[in-house]
Amino acid sequence: MSNLINELKEICDYEWSKIKRGQFFKLAMEMDSPDLYVLAMVQVYHYTKYNSLNQASAVFPESYKNIGLIHFALKHAMEELGHENMAAHDLKSLGINEDVLKSPPLPATAALSGYLDSVAMKLGVAARLGYSFWAEDSYEHLQPLLEVCKSRLGLRDDQMTFFIAHAEIDAQHAKEVEMAITKWVTSDIDRENIKQVARVTLNLTGKILEDVAEQYLERQSNDNA
Repeated sequence: MSNLINELKEICDYEWSKIKRGQFFKLAMEMDSPDLYVLAMVQVYHYTKYNSLNQASAVFPESYKNIGLIHFALKHAMEELGHENMAAHDLKSLGINEDVLKSPPLPATAALSGYLDSVAMKLGVAARLGYSFWAEDSYEHLQPLLEVCKSRLGLRDDQMTFFIAHAEIDAQHAKEVEMAITKWVTSDIDRENIKQVARVTLNLTGKILEDVAEQYLERQSNDNA
């Protein structure tokens, strides 16, 4: 395993440790209704629908000579296309009206999407791999939440397809991302960029979850008023 891969794992483990100490995780581990899960899945839908697009657009700053890297990005963009529909399906399976998906994204969700657009257009494919590195391999960190959804909320695997079915797809993607990093991230500036993108995108994801927790608590307060 390369030094860069080890550094990325350390960065991501640190960011995940902060996320797990946050309000969202505390609330989620004690869920007795799907309300918090629903609010989170709406935000998952909002940022996932742009993932394939900003991954494909990341090829624009690349040299035409970077054939392997460009092919990797476009192939993965195609494979990610439409994955937001899994989130929509999961919400529908809970009886949630699809109009909820027309709501605007929360501030941190909009920030993550905007940041990824900026990374794609300014820094290119190699830097964006910092996001793919953890996003394709996050299920060990999310597993406790999925278990709560099953044990406390009674959700079935076919009601959590974004995480359950998606995990099988992403397991292969995670291997391909590590291979791409090892093979194509060779310059010092690319190495620093990929670490920064991993750090920022995972930090923003934590902010999304905290926004969701705040939204949930605000609604709970209003309902009890």
